[in-house]
Amino acid sequence: MATFRQGVNGGGVPGTSLIAMCCVCGLVRARVAGDPDRWVTKRAYEHMYGVRLGGNPVTHTYCSGCLTDFMQRVRSRGQKTLSA
Repeated sequence: MATFRQGVNGGGVPGTSLIAMCCVCGLVRARVAGDPDRWVTKRAYEHMYGVRLGGNPVTHTYCSGCLTDFMQRVRSRGQKTLSA
């Protein structure tokens, strides 16, 4: 059984206090050496760092996959508006 700690910094990086979570899919940014854009499930994050997400401040952003999808939708809407 995992022991959970309170107040571990976002992704285990010293000096950060917010944990980044995707506002669309709910994945959490896990800062891993050599992979600056790794996104994992809440459960995997809690297991990796021994942290309960409910007890730490969270900020919302887009993961790389959701950002790509969002930007494609914005571009396609912009093209439809320009051609109308």
